[in-house]
Amino acid sequence: HEISRFPAIRRDLAVVVEAGLPAREVLECARGAAGGLLVNLELFDQYYGKGIDSGRKSLALGLTFQDTSRTLNDEDVESAVGRVVAALEAKLGAQLRQ
Repeated sequence: HEISRFPAIRRDLAVVVEAGLPAREVLECARGAAGGLLVNLELFDQYYGKGIDSGRKSLALGLTFQDTSRTLNDEDVESAVGRVVAALEAKLGAQLRQ
């Protein structure tokens, strides 16, 4: 796989989901919705406690986007992030953490 000479852009999302939902399902859903510009996806935090309703948890995801032929603009990345958020909400009942 070709190494890009164009910069990568990272966006972090925190979503609140049911406590029993495996993080793997959240990652798979996000990966499927992000599209071809996603080059890395990682779960970097899982939180239960103050500010999160009982029976729910917060998962923090790091999404890195990059293209091999051009520099991405904010519109490219925001569109992909929007698809991820919409898919997580629709398929898993996730809510974007405020």
